[in-house]
Parts: sequence; structure tokens; C-alpha cells
Amino acid sequence: MRFVSKAVLLFALAGIAAAAWVVAILKPYTPGSDFGYGLELAGGLMMLMLLSYPLRKHVKVLRRLGTMKPWFQAHMVLGALGPVLVIFHTTFTVNSFNALVALLCMVIVASSGFIGRYAYRQIHHGLYGRKASVDEFEEHMRTSERGLASLVRAMPEAAAALARFREEAFSRGGGALERSWRFLMLRLRARGVAASLDREIAQLIRREGPARGWDGAAQAKRIRRGGALVRSYLRAVNAAAQFGVFERIFSLWHVMHIPLVYLLVLSAAYHVLAVHMY
Repeated sequence: MRFVSKAVLLFALAGIAAAAWVVAILKPYTPGSDFGYGLELAGGLMMLMLLSYPLRKHVKVLRRLGTMKPWFQAHMVLGALGPVLVIFHTTFTVNSFNALVALLCMVIVASSGFIGRYAYRQIHHGLYGRKASVDEFEEHMRTSERGLASLVRAMPEAAAALARFREEAFSRGGGALERSWRFLMLRLRARGVAASLDREIAQLIRREGPARGWDGAAQAKRIRRGGALVRSYLRAVNAAAQFGVFERIFSLWHVMHIPLVYLLVLSAAYHVLAVHMY
């Protein structure tokens, strides 16, 4: 199901990119044409509707209109589709200062939304699930570690590599830049550890498999199983080590995102007013 979702997303992005190329090169309409104006109006209304999500939390009448999940889903869709329509309205050219300001505000808010969505997913169970806790991630890490017990007994070098990765993941040493770099590179580092251990697991099983009576299919299955256990443990270490940072990022984002949305609405309103007046 996740593969299908990613395929649909990639197909949609490819379609948007192709349409953007056609509009930017061929200019089949102008921002002031009926079609261009319609795109701006639709995109502007979508971005105006973004305000309904934060208002829903404070207006009693709106709280009666369904749970937060569909509101959040609509907020995400409108926050992505509205800016896209406005950008297509411009035909990828900016001819005035107020249009430039409105466009920059929109790009900042849209980018902020994607950052917030990513941070949200790191500290919640799924995109619309309840908030996780560091204790849950640490328990997952301990469970994965127990699953690796037989593997690390047979491969002391694997145990050492996993221990080094865990120590690096939870390290708080170094300056701010060093810690930031370690945080950003941790997932890439996990992939490197997993790839290295994949080779070592495959060598071990192919070396000892015949003596244990494992045929080629059995060996391949155990190699895949070993790799899956290693990756499960690395993901658990990653999640536990980075949970606190993502929690702080999301809290900071939450403080900044709402004022940015209001700034976007004001800049867009001024742009529309300027267009109609001049």
C-alpha cells in the first residue's frame, strides 16, 4: 500500500513538473487572462481556507463539525494545492514588487508546512495517529536488541558495530555544529552500517549454511531475516535518539507556522487589492 502511495505521488509530481515546463516555456495564458485570474482566485481561496484549521481549535461551533483528522487532511491538501495554483497563475514570472513579496511569503509558508509535517510524523504514530513517547521508542529498541541476540553471539564484530552506532546516536558531545551534523547524517550512517552488516551476515550464513543442512533458499531466507533484524534495531535507535530533537523542532515550528499563515493571507490580500486598483 505504501509503495502504491509513493508511486501515485511520484506520478503526480511528474505531471506537475511537465505542466510547469509547458507553462513556463510556451506561456499558453497570461496572469491577467481569465484562466490565469481563475487560477489565482482558486489558489487564493484555498490558502484563505487554511485559516479554518487553526480557527477550528478555538471556535466552539467549528469544533462540532467533525474530528480533527479530516480538518488536518484538508489543511494539508489546501496548503499544497493552493500555492501550486498561484505559482501556475504567475506563469513562473514575477512582474511587480508586491507580487514578489506575496510569492516569497507563499513559498516560505508552504516550505514550513512540509517541514512541520515531517517533524510531526517523527513523533506521532502515523500522520494522523496519537503522539508517541520516548519510552515507546526505547522499548522498541530493547525489543529489537533481544531479537538480535543470536546474531550478535555468532558475530561479535556485528555487536561491536551496532554498539558504536548506538553510542554515536546518543552522544551529546561536541559543539553545536558537530551535533547538528551528527543528527543530520545519522540515518545515512545507519544505512552504511546496515549495508556493511548485510555482507558480513551473508558471508557467515554461506560459510556455515552447508554444515547446518541449509540449502540455497534457506540461506537466502536467513540472510534476509538477519538484515531485517539489523534494520529494525537501527530504526529503533534512530527514533529513540532523535525523538527529543524532533519534538523541539515541532514545538518551535508550531509557534512560528501560524503567524506565517496570517502573513501569507495579508500579503496575498494586498496583492489582489493592488492588482484591482492599478
